[in-house]
Amino acid sequence: MKKAICVIFAAAILLSLTTFASAAVETKFYGYQWLRYNYNVTGGSYATAGNNYFSIPRTYLRWKFTDADAGYEGNLTLDINNTNGGQGVTTTGVAGAIDWASWLKKASVDFTKIPFLSDIDALIRVGQQDVYFGTIDTWQYPVIEKAIEDKQSIVSSADQGIALIGKIPAGYGGYEMAIYNGTGYKDVPNDGTGAAANLTDKAYDASLLITPIAGLYARLSYFHKILSVLNAHPTLGYNSTAVVVGGATGPIEGFVEYVTLVNAKNYLAGTTSGVSVGVSGYLGIKLTDMFTLCGRVDTYNPDTQKKNDEKNMYTAGVNIKLADKITLQLDYQLDANRYPGYGTGDNNLKNANQWMTQLVWNW
Repeated sequence: MKKAICVIFAAAILLSLTTFASAAVETKFYGYQWLRYNYNVTGGSYATAGNNYFSIPRTYLRWKFTDADAGYEGNLTLDINNTNGGQGVTTTGVAGAIDWASWLKKASVDFTKIPFLSDIDALIRVGQQDVYFGTIDTWQYPVIEKAIEDKQSIVSSADQGIALIGKIPAGYGGYEMAIYNGTGYKDVPNDGTGAAANLTDKAYDASLLITPIAGLYARLSYFHKILSVLNAHPTLGYNSTAVVVGGATGPIEGFVEYVTLVNAKNYLAGTTSGVSVGVSGYLGIKLTDMFTLCGRVDTYNPDTQKKNDEKNMYTAGVNIKLADKITLQLDYQLDANRYPGYGTGDNNLKNANQWMTQLVWNW
């Protein structure tokens, strides 16, 4: 079945090439940047170095190339970041960190005039692109923290592969089906040995969005890959699901998301289940054209077999629109253990308080 899907996608791309015609390509350059200040307190103590700092954790330089006559649209996004302690990287098996790390976050082309697919409002996307799952590919950062599946490293936000993307007729939703490397956008499969072995045998992703009435939606997502151990026969499954229900009415919008992860690699009989579950809820209220109040609550259980290891996150913020393309975000975020007495020592010291001020400007 998997081979059949690959053959169909490849045939669709080759067929689309026959529709190309010579025409002027429209190019658009745009992007945005985060300018952030963090003040962090851990367990009531300000004893750790680096808790008070400015950073530029995201700079997106983006290009879009469109040839409507030929039926393709290219997307290129360069992600440049500067975070406290540097961006973690691994080169030839050696881990380290660098400032101003740069990555190709997106590098893809959409084929929009493939016969039959264009008739049903669908396209093929090839290259490095979003992972279509839960809220990770739709999260617009009304609060500064990442979407729950990104924060908890359930799936990567982007990966290399091929996807079928379409819309349901009459505006009732849409869908995505994709095949990825499964290693994320900062890595590619490696056929080496030992720690450098190829640890993934492709990933498969599917999402379905349903919008039954205006202002209300539901999304179901499924992500699957098979992990191997040091180039051995692939036997370890990695499966994740997400269910999102949300909507908007007047100045109020929000959603609730439920995510699960079953990672056979983390299973140990009688000790760990390899199963993680989480819930994320967001609510935003637009008071005026200038001010929006935002709140988010997450709860995450890293392993359902272990007792009292759940983590909660509480975020409250206000977004102030200073200009058409400039927004000031003021957030308070608490990452806390649900059971403060769990673990060794004074577990309260692990609770993290963050006060964040971020200027987001677009061009």
